[in-house]
Amino acid sequence: MKSEKTTTEKSGLLGFWDLAFMGLGSVVGAGIVTYVGIAISWTGRSAWIAYAVAIVLGFLANLPLILMSSAARIKGGNYSFLATTLGEVGGGWYGVQQILNAFYFSTMALSLGNYMHAISPAIPVKGVAIFSLVLFALINLFGTSFMAKVQNVLTIILIFGLLMFGLYGMMNAQPGSFDFAAEDFFTDGPDGFMQAVMILMNSTTGYTLITSFSGSCKKPKTDLPLAMAIVPLFLVVLYCSVGFTMCNVLPIEQTANQPLTAVAQVIFSPVVFYLFVFSGPVMALATSLNSSFGIFERPMMQLTRDGWLPEILGNVNKYGIAWKYIIIFFFIGALPIVLDFDIGTIVSNFTFVSSIGYILVAIGIMRYPKTMEGAWENRAWRTPMWLFLAACWIALAIRVFMIWRSFQTANMTMLVASAACLLVMWLWCFYRKKTGKAHVEKSWELQ
Repeated sequence: MKSEKTTTEKSGLLGFWDLAFMGLGSVVGAGIVTYVGIAISWTGRSAWIAYAVAIVLGFLANLPLILMSSAARIKGGNYSFLATTLGEVGGGWYGVQQILNAFYFSTMALSLGNYMHAISPAIPVKGVAIFSLVLFALINLFGTSFMAKVQNVLTIILIFGLLMFGLYGMMNAQPGSFDFAAEDFFTDGPDGFMQAVMILMNSTTGYTLITSFSGSCKKPKTDLPLAMAIVPLFLVVLYCSVGFTMCNVLPIEQTANQPLTAVAQVIFSPVVFYLFVFSGPVMALATSLNSSFGIFERPMMQLTRDGWLPEILGNVNKYGIAWKYIIIFFFIGALPIVLDFDIGTIVSNFTFVSSIGYILVAIGIMRYPKTMEGAWENRAWRTPMWLFLAACWIALAIRVFMIWRSFQTANMTMLVASAACLLVMWLWCFYRKKTGKAHVEKSWELQ
């Protein structure tokens, strides 16, 4: 593919609804399909209430980033401002960690293959998984605008599928669905309810990943924060209705630890079931996979410009896409599929890495009014300082609490592997800076 070197990216491509659909598509993924059944095993029929609490806590954890995104156009996503607020090595360290997210592509692709296999056993799981990686890599190679158009269509189909499942539950719920004192509500008490909330929060916070597209927005200071702020409202309708159906149509003994398809197969006719699998779980995974290539390509491009990664990887095609990173993401995602790696083990080993990333983002956002010159005064959302700082401390507390809860179920192998990855990445960034290979340019601008 013919490429050229560039130091800018195409802006003015994405409007409000493009961002909103990408935010919704990026957060609604494999989690909604599998986590509700797990939450039911912890707290019974109150799992849908736990989902509502998880959405609120997820919004509070994301609120500082939403507020900060109204202050500037940030071309390299979170990395761009962290390189200013945490120092160059700290920002580079965070940015390099993000390439590990490509391992999650494997889980999404394999899950998509499993659901297509559920529609027809003749469809090979691995074949669909590899095909989906190829398909969405190609879509992203044709530019952000084209990817966003595809995302809009897929997300509309997804909304239809989840609402079909949720509304059926609303109309066919068991008696006593709101009898919160019943014995099948809060089955493991407050601790079980909180464990369910923590599990479900994994599927309620990903919409802020669209900050990676700030440099491609028509009006980043207004459209981007508003799009991220409105996504939780969609989640309340979609997630709570889906959760309500899982909790109240069949006995919890039949839904605990089960995916949505286990319930859908019982309550829908075969034709409607296949329609739901395609428009619900398959589209949830497709939208997440489609947006993920672009979400992580944008920061990688800026990291390469700044010298944290080899310069040769930063070549872009005529659509402004760093195509070599798209190919790298494809191979990282495809390798575990081809070699039959234990995807669950791989993902769990990097959970701690992503948790540390969230802490770095929370601390970096708190420092932006003092370290990003003119940004605080330039913000479109005129939040008072005391409210902004309060939001930051609440978000940081939520992130720390989530890490603490995850430690309770972690194993030493996971922690050692994660710590080793973090150390190697920090040493790499220290080396690049010490040898003069890294020269951080300002990749955010006031408008």
